[in-house]
Amino acid sequence: MRRGVVIAAVTLAAVAGAAFAFRAPLLQRIVDARIDANLTRANTGLLDDGQLHVVLCGTAAALPDPDRAGPCTAILADGQFLLIDAGPGSWRVLDRLNLPVARLSALLLTHLHSDHIGEVGEAVEQSWIAGRRQPLPVYGPPGTDDVVAGFAQAYRRDVGYRVAHHGAEAMPGEAAPAIAQVIAPPEGTAAVPVFEANGLTVEVFRVEHAPVDVAYGYRIRWRGRTVVISGDTKKSPSVIDNARGADLLLHEALAAAMTGRAVERAAALGISRTAKLAGDVADYHTTPVEAAEVAQAAGVQRLVYTHIFPPLPNALARRLFLAGTAEAYAGPQQLGEDGLRIDFAPRP
Repeated sequence: MRRGVVIAAVTLAAVAGAAFAFRAPLLQRIVDARIDANLTRANTGLLDDGQLHVVLCGTAAALPDPDRAGPCTAILADGQFLLIDAGPGSWRVLDRLNLPVARLSALLLTHLHSDHIGEVGEAVEQSWIAGRRQPLPVYGPPGTDDVVAGFAQAYRRDVGYRVAHHGAEAMPGEAAPAIAQVIAPPEGTAAVPVFEANGLTVEVFRVEHAPVDVAYGYRIRWRGRTVVISGDTKKSPSVIDNARGADLLLHEALAAAMTGRAVERAAALGISRTAKLAGDVADYHTTPVEAAEVAQAAGVQRLVYTHIFPPLPNALARRLFLAGTAEAYAGPQQLGEDGLRIDFAPRP
């Protein structure tokens, strides 16, 4: 009986081996097709299809969120690819979305909180590894030069290793750096141009995020379309002024009613430091209802909430987050999600 089992096992193995050999060419074709798809997956068409594309590559705030990366918004139009902020985890979202990272044109920072700059090093390094052939401009408020210099120091050895390994032709060291472009704070609520190429214009304006001394929002204009990114801010007249009639407003939102309950529970449990920190954070952000009021006052065509706080793990939390917003803003609105893409054709 034992001999019969052995013979059966050997026979089965032989049959399986023959079947695998028969299937090997098919399997190889499947593997090759997958490799080819990965090697050619960058969605470069988004840069050259005559539309403006807004892609959310990070919609969380400072707390870790399993469903969201840190703040990051991609703008693609007419050969230009811009990133607004580079929060922790955002580069992996960008890569997963197959965005054409080798053609990254510039990075613009709203302010220098860690959840907005944590991935600056990866944005600079990985776009170079992907094939960027010239230094990357990084725009932002005073202090941006310190941030850029710090990441350059941290990545200096990595750059050297890659040039030595692959050669300067494949990995030109002169293309690796970022170049800090410090934006002087505009006066009042005025917006001033900071970037312009191929009909795509980016303007910067100040917002209210004290004690952060300088924080910016950005307005993007392209062929009659306007997109405004609030950055981190309290409910701010400058956002209203600069978002008037915009096609899209991406506005930060912190549900103070939800975080307030966390403050109460932390205090009741004697966790005083947590109670203080959770209480403090609400005073320099905008609630969802306030963001909706900004959108209504500015007459924007569409509102998307981003920099979402606290994390929203289920449908009930999302419903609580949006409570009262429909009454404050009459237009279409939605919670931003990582990977959300909004497309605009030129305005007729």
